[in-house]
Amino acid sequence: MQSLKAIFDIGNWYVKWALISQEEDKHIVLVKDMVKTKGMRKGKVLDHTECLESIKSILQTFFKKLGADFVDEVYLTISHPDMIVSRYNEQKRIMSDKIIGDDIDHLMKIVWEIAQQTNYEIIKLVPVNWIVNEQITVTDPMGMEANKLELVADVFTIPKSFYLSLVELFDKLTLNIADITPNIIVASDLLLDYDQKDLGTLLIDIWYNQTSYVVYENGYPLKYWVIPMWGEDVTKDISIGLQLDIKEAETIKVETGLSTEVNNDTNDRLDLSFLNNVITARYEEIFEMINNDLIEIDKDGRLAGWVYLYGWWAKLTGVDEIAKNMFKLATFYAKDRQMWLPELGNNLQFINLLAAYHRSEKYHEARKSWLWLWFSMNWAKGAWNFIKEIF
Repeated sequence: MQSLKAIFDIGNWYVKWALISQEEDKHIVLVKDMVKTKGMRKGKVLDHTECLESIKSILQTFFKKLGADFVDEVYLTISHPDMIVSRYNEQKRIMSDKIIGDDIDHLMKIVWEIAQQTNYEIIKLVPVNWIVNEQITVTDPMGMEANKLELVADVFTIPKSFYLSLVELFDKLTLNIADITPNIIVASDLLLDYDQKDLGTLLIDIWYNQTSYVVYENGYPLKYWVIPMWGEDVTKDISIGLQLDIKEAETIKVETGLSTEVNNDTNDRLDLSFLNNVITARYEEIFEMINNDLIEIDKDGRLAGWVYLYGWWAKLTGVDEIAKNMFKLATFYAKDRQMWLPELGNNLQFINLLAAYHRSEKYHEARKSWLWLWFSMNWAKGAWNFIKEIF
């Protein structure tokens, strides 16, 4: 039986999406597209009508392709400059001989409740690991004999106004959201293998309005971070430094970047040395901020799995060398290890769509479990409560 999934990558500059058909073991990208985001700036929906029209224009493409206006599941992967990632540790005594679902459920609910923040909404609660009897670290404690159980979890929150806007937009389009996941989570699932996560690896995601990154070691994420700067900040730097119109500065950033050669006659007046200094300074600033975070967790220069870059603005020539010099670690561009959908994997712009689809398939069986049901019920309950707040 054929199933259809729509995957959306909601960014501040573009909305990207793909419609993927699956029948048995065959995965086919029916159509993919991207449009410039309207009515949205730096993670804030300024004009609901324009933003809705942006997404509608995308949907019209696959409605024409299918001849129908339905999909089985909709998955969102998002980036947001004001995303907050917080780590929580909670523990409880085990009253029976073995850990049961109620014990796990209790700890999950506690973290969910204490992680609530004014004007922010939880979009993902991710168990990092479980600690049994203060000694044994596991990914699934169910059924283990124990006296005490501790949960270590990361909670991702975004501004509630942005969350409400997303829910409202897709509700008006009569599309049911199955899951919302930050880009850095889906990307690490796809781009890092177990050895890299075990040895110790830094994955850096550089896009238009934020830089996200995660450090893995011993198979677990040590910490996630989000820095609210990148693409737009570079454009402003070029505009000010070269005294150019902001649109012309954006064009130069895209077409020239850190190149040592002028790409066309219109740029023959550029001082490429000065341009490179301007762009390099911004990269160095961001990488220095990341390295300072590594120093805080005592991992600076101590990651045997090296540094991996991905994202549109990670691909400018020479960025890997800047990172290598800053982190004192071998640095590479992350490569997709699941090329079963080359229509997405071969295009850097769509890598987060591929990663989100990969995650949805990876956890397909998990959705049958009580843990997935718990997450789904809580996410749906929150969505419904906030929809009611709108009206």
